[in-house]
Amino acid sequence: MVDFKKRLRKEPTEKPVFPAEIYEKLDRASNKGPLRPVQSTVLKDWYESYRDKRDVILKLNTGQGKTLIGLLILQSKLNQGEGRALYLCPNNFLVNQTFFEAKQFGVGCITATDELPDEFLDGKSILITSVQKLFNGLSKFGVGARSLEVPNLLMDDAHTCIEAIRDACVIRLNHSDNAYSEILNLFDTSLKDQGVGTYADIKRKDYGAFLPIPYWDWIDRHVEVSEILSKYSAQREIKFAWPLLKDIIKDCLCVISGTSLEILPYLPPLHMFGSYYRARHRVFMSATVTDDSFLIKGLEISEETINQPLIFKDEKWSGEKMILIPSLIDSSLSREIIVETFAKPMPKRKYAVVILSPSFGSCRDWEGYSSVIANTEDIESRIQNLKNKEWEKALVIVNRYDGIDLPDDSCRVLILDSKPRPETLIDKYIEICRRSSEIIATKTARTIEQGMGRAVRGEKDYCVVILIGTELIKAVRTKEARKYFSTQTQTQIDIGIEIANLAKDEIAEGVKPLKAFMNLMVQCLNRDEGWKEFYVERMDEVPPSKINPKILYIFSAELQAESKFQKGVPDDAVNIIQKLIDDSITDDAEKGWYLQDIARYLYPKSKNESNKYQIHAHQKNRYLLKPKTGMEIAKVATTSQKRLENIIGWIKKYQTFEDLSIGIDEILGNLRFGVASEQFEKAFNDLAEALGFKGERPDKEWKAGPDNLWALRDSEYLLVECKSEVDLNRAEIGKHETGQMNNSCAWFKQNYGTPKVKKIMIIPARKIGYGAGFNEEVEIMRKEHLSKLTSNVRRFLNEFKNLDLENLSERKIQELLNLHQLSVENILTDYCVKPIVS
Repeated sequence: MVDFKKRLRKEPTEKPVFPAEIYEKLDRASNKGPLRPVQSTVLKDWYESYRDKRDVILKLNTGQGKTLIGLLILQSKLNQGEGRALYLCPNNFLVNQTFFEAKQFGVGCITATDELPDEFLDGKSILITSVQKLFNGLSKFGVGARSLEVPNLLMDDAHTCIEAIRDACVIRLNHSDNAYSEILNLFDTSLKDQGVGTYADIKRKDYGAFLPIPYWDWIDRHVEVSEILSKYSAQREIKFAWPLLKDIIKDCLCVISGTSLEILPYLPPLHMFGSYYRARHRVFMSATVTDDSFLIKGLEISEETINQPLIFKDEKWSGEKMILIPSLIDSSLSREIIVETFAKPMPKRKYAVVILSPSFGSCRDWEGYSSVIANTEDIESRIQNLKNKEWEKALVIVNRYDGIDLPDDSCRVLILDSKPRPETLIDKYIEICRRSSEIIATKTARTIEQGMGRAVRGEKDYCVVILIGTELIKAVRTKEARKYFSTQTQTQIDIGIEIANLAKDEIAEGVKPLKAFMNLMVQCLNRDEGWKEFYVERMDEVPPSKINPKILYIFSAELQAESKFQKGVPDDAVNIIQKLIDDSITDDAEKGWYLQDIARYLYPKSKNESNKYQIHAHQKNRYLLKPKTGMEIAKVATTSQKRLENIIGWIKKYQTFEDLSIGIDEILGNLRFGVASEQFEKAFNDLAEALGFKGERPDKEWKAGPDNLWALRDSEYLLVECKSEVDLNRAEIGKHETGQMNNSCAWFKQNYGTPKVKKIMIIPARKIGYGAGFNEEVEIMRKEHLSKLTSNVRRFLNEFKNLDLENLSERKIQELLNLHQLSVENILTDYCVKPIVS
């Protein structure tokens, strides 16, 4: 072999370290041209101003070449002789995509299947792998003191990686696991104290029933929990997280349901992953539209780093989204119509249709029309089919709002079906407790934004994004909710609302609603010049997004407080959270959430003081843990003389009839059989407010009693047990269900005495099964009665379409209530029937 280097006439030069010079020397594919201006500028800024910082957040719009920028940053570090370089992706699909792209550009990279490759260990090549490869208790990178030194680390799509890291630190056990049974039995008494009815449901293996284990009992018995988990630590469900959690079980939250349990640390033990925690240069890639506040707790990144990201200063917006909300164009364009329109196979379809759905249960109607439902095993092949122009059937992707790329023709119509919902037990518990939280609202907005971005992956990419589902529409439509989105997304939604009004003009001229909707969509897909110019003109007005300092402060305070507590300085932790409450928290439910944190911090020091704070926490937010002692049940007040005033007050919360319509659509959309019990019961409680009554959810708020309780008028109540998730074809009411109603009636009598109370069960069946029976008079609201009630409520509220919402008279309200059979007498008599006894 000829050694050409010996024949060089000049001395060999050192490896280039400036990223642009590195790129010029790469053996890249012939179709890979020079660096784009944005890439050159950002790489220059990194080299001159950021390369010596420990942490850097790289924010660019999708499609601006972040991957290549990241690879060149790591290659520069390698060429400077600064040690190993690691490129982390949120999943294996993106690992393969990144590796392919690196090879196309000629960057020296390698992947790992099992053991870490020598080329990476010797600092010769960048290792591209998944975040899960590093973040697990049996990591090949080592854990704790045995962690491998990795000086240079880059995390692609950092927000998605946070979820993967969190998932790696969770122990999830199925109800069939011995460890589940032993933990359930260990906390038998404390769980009963939190909710005897819910605990009974858990024992029956009810999927929807769950309770958090009170922190005081968990702290007192964490050694016994550790012994149980240690005994079964070889099980797959435990072994990957056990090395991370075994010494911090005391600082974990556990939620248990009828089918599973989850154990999650209050803070991810990032210090256990030395390759990450001790890295000297860490780059976190994030989309321009994403709120990076979540990186504070998720990755322990400083506020300073978040406030000073590496960006392309001239960048404004990227890609084209025509966001369509069919129900805003015409009320007849319901979710059901859109599903039917797009779910049916079309042999000559000229574009790919992809649906993002929050759960497998939510996409049964799509499947009923023969749409393809992707699963974990086949999702990559299904996406590849789209890229191969196999567009006959729509593809439904479940609960994946990030980490999936659907560029160009692989998705021209993206349908977001319904609001994203938490899938884990702990997230469900948190969402119930923090419904009014800005943190939850910001997280929801970020998830929706990520979903809408799946199909627009570059500056010139375009897509029609269709939003359906009443809760989703409320989350993007109302002014209060929209403020949590980036200014880019807010403008795109505003454009969608504007063109919806233009479509209404067409409908007024005689065009059918579905045709008007499809006409808009076709204008985008056929690249109508007028539409493109209209979109660019509106988007050029987008102001830059700003970091919300309040959210940043909240996450920073939470991190500091939890860290202080876990380091044995509870007083400091208490002071930090108390200051947070005093400075920034105005909502009572959120105050309660943080008071519960203070109670947990105080428990090891003073059980008495802890319980006092827990009492205050529960008074502010009844969905939190019931205190060990001292809780007094407050009766829901009857205010018959204020009913009309209450209705007017509820309506005036909405600035326009359109906003009012969205609000009632959300409530009534969840009042149907098949909806999850939590959503149904909340909607029924919201309906009480809309109709001017006082309502509460005793089973959730007081951990005992009925699902819903309405105060109708002086000393008269409506007591309700909801069974929304039962099979519509079930013929009988079971013994367990009548038992629940009997317990609820007994609770009401114990706490309210003997006022008038109408007791109803919302359930499809009417016949009482063998061995079942009610101790008191109970009536049944079946499907037809529920439909009648919701229809009458909708007609009642539609009456306000042409009325001045600021000048409503009580007399007019009463007339409309009577007209639509919504007087108290109607509610007591018109919407239920007596059960049939076997």
